[in-house]
Amino acid sequence: MKKRLIFNDFKANKLVTVSTCIFMAASAMLLGLSILLFGSLSSAIDSLMLKAQTPDFLQMHVGEINEEEIARFSEKRSEVEAMQICRFLNLQNSQLTIGGSSLISNTQDNGLCCQSHLFDFLIDAENKKIEPLPGEVYVPVCYKNEYELKIGDLMQIASEKLSIAGFLRDSQMNSMMASSKRFLVNEADYERIKPLGSEEYLIEFKLKEGSDTNTFATAYKDAGLPGNGPTITYPLVKMMNALSDGMMILVILLVGAVVLFISMLCIRYMILTQLEKDKREIGMLKAVGISKKDLRSLYFSKYLLLSVIGGFVGLVAALIVAEPLGTQIRELYGDAGNMSIIYILMILGALVVEGIILLSVYSTLGKMEKMSAVEVMYGRGSFGKKKNLYLPIGIITAAAVFMILMPWNINSTIAAPEFVTYMGIGESQIRIDIRQTENIKESAEAVKNGIEQDDRVQDYTLLNTGSYKVELHDGTSYNLMIENGDHGSFPLRYLEGGYPEKADEIALSLLNSKEMNVKIGDMIRVYKDSKDGTAAPLLCKVCGIYSDVTNGGKTAKACFADSDDKTAVMWSVIYLSLKDESLTDIWVQDYRAKYSSNDDGIRAVKIADYIAGTYGQTIRNIRKAAVVSAFSACLILFVVMLLLLRLIIWRERSDSSLKKALGFTSADIKEEYLKKTFKYLLPGIALGIFAGIVPGQGLAGMLLGSMGAYGFRFILN
Repeated sequence: MKKRLIFNDFKANKLVTVSTCIFMAASAMLLGLSILLFGSLSSAIDSLMLKAQTPDFLQMHVGEINEEEIARFSEKRSEVEAMQICRFLNLQNSQLTIGGSSLISNTQDNGLCCQSHLFDFLIDAENKKIEPLPGEVYVPVCYKNEYELKIGDLMQIASEKLSIAGFLRDSQMNSMMASSKRFLVNEADYERIKPLGSEEYLIEFKLKEGSDTNTFATAYKDAGLPGNGPTITYPLVKMMNALSDGMMILVILLVGAVVLFISMLCIRYMILTQLEKDKREIGMLKAVGISKKDLRSLYFSKYLLLSVIGGFVGLVAALIVAEPLGTQIRELYGDAGNMSIIYILMILGALVVEGIILLSVYSTLGKMEKMSAVEVMYGRGSFGKKKNLYLPIGIITAAAVFMILMPWNINSTIAAPEFVTYMGIGESQIRIDIRQTENIKESAEAVKNGIEQDDRVQDYTLLNTGSYKVELHDGTSYNLMIENGDHGSFPLRYLEGGYPEKADEIALSLLNSKEMNVKIGDMIRVYKDSKDGTAAPLLCKVCGIYSDVTNGGKTAKACFADSDDKTAVMWSVIYLSLKDESLTDIWVQDYRAKYSSNDDGIRAVKIADYIAGTYGQTIRNIRKAAVVSAFSACLILFVVMLLLLRLIIWRERSDSSLKKALGFTSADIKEEYLKKTFKYLLPGIALGIFAGIVPGQGLAGMLLGSMGAYGFRFILN
């Protein structure tokens, strides 16, 4: 009997049945999709880093090295499992052409390397170690789609030509957030091309499980070993790998939460309306002795069945949608490996969503128990208060607009030039990097002198970055990447305090201040290299805390006097603005034509292009999430409008019949419904826009906070 009643109810209420199933499926799909993508990403990254044997500590260095000294240090450290020194040949982007496309505007530091011997392997599409033959080159997989490359295309380095034999996965530099990219060649080709570039060393260590990388980094610095370049650790590599795709997944998860809210609200209104329609039948069932428990069970069985169908459809839809969204994850990191656990978690996630919806259904069905059989049989009373069905149209419109706006606002913010203020960079028009050369400081000064003579330049500042040992009041030591120079010309946004104006002041990134447990006004001791080679201590006051997403979000800023600071410069950056902003493209082109062929390791780029090069991958992923979100919002809004208007028309059928009898036309009645609908629809749109900008900004700030971008404000398109 129960099966027959449920089947007949489905036939009589096709729209309500299908709508309920769609809501349940959409909620299950979005949460299932988030779990599937996150599980695949996390598992694929772990698998790649395991197969590639990513180093726990990597020190990049430009200049001469003493390999024996490094080997002795390694032997003395009990936590070291293995050590190796790899070579990396930096090439000027103006020299490079791949597949017919020049890399002159590429923002990455591109270079050649040979396959490692002990660990840090570069692997192919099957996650196997690559051994290139003479004349072959393996290109980073992130360039495959960007430059539309295929096997057999040529890579040209000045007059040298190599054939692209495949695409490599680099566990350290896969992400565009990593500033360097390695091209793998045979050792004979490396030696032949070596005169065309400047060589850099990658000093790599594999540490025993549980070793503290910060303690090891401090010991490395104290030993006076080569450190003219950035330091990279295993956790930083993993974070950079996960961020670009992780942002997309977090956006989908946020949208899923909104869809769940919409689903619960819509299903609640549908149930209450259905109970009103079935009022007499419910009274009859009560009158013949059907208990309250059995009556609720009868209705609940219907929604339980719909939940099973919706959950299954949602999971299948998640698998289908995950295919295009997960393409980049598979290309960059490979397959996730054993997917059984991910699928189990995905099913559990869908069960949780359906369980939340069913709890709401069960609670709503409890309203049947509050009325007697006599009341419902004679049409008296109501299952709760008489509901205004136009109100949920406004609420759900607001939620749908929020779903559409949130991802697009995040996308427009990250893509905007002003986003650099969350990257630890002051807002400027052009950025010039001076890296990968043995005379960084001298090269930077030469570029600065040239800029001073340029009448088109309005303002500029030169900043030098070095690695400094710092000590807290409790004796704890840290290594800090401190950017030294005038931070007042292009100030960034500070969460607390401001930029350093005196030699004894220092500003810290938020992640550094949290890790070091220091705040504004605290004192830390910075050790600067002096003329005689000793480390001279300087007591500095923390004057500011800022947001940063570069170098893993762990940086600092100071304005030490050049006369007493002889710490080696790891890289230099010049920021500048022009008197006429419209000349930015021309200025950059002129600079490249004038300097690029002469000055190794010097590169100029527009700030907008710098962001696109660094976060282009992330922006594309968030755009994909925005498309999924917009499609889901439009589908849900269409179904909701169709459903609720149908329920409103059914509930007011007596009034409509009376109006027709009094001479009103169908067009008059339709116009009245449209006016009432727009009365709630327009405020819903306004509320959705407000929610997408104000509360949405806070939610987006939480997402970007995972990247180190705190104090976030939307930059609206």
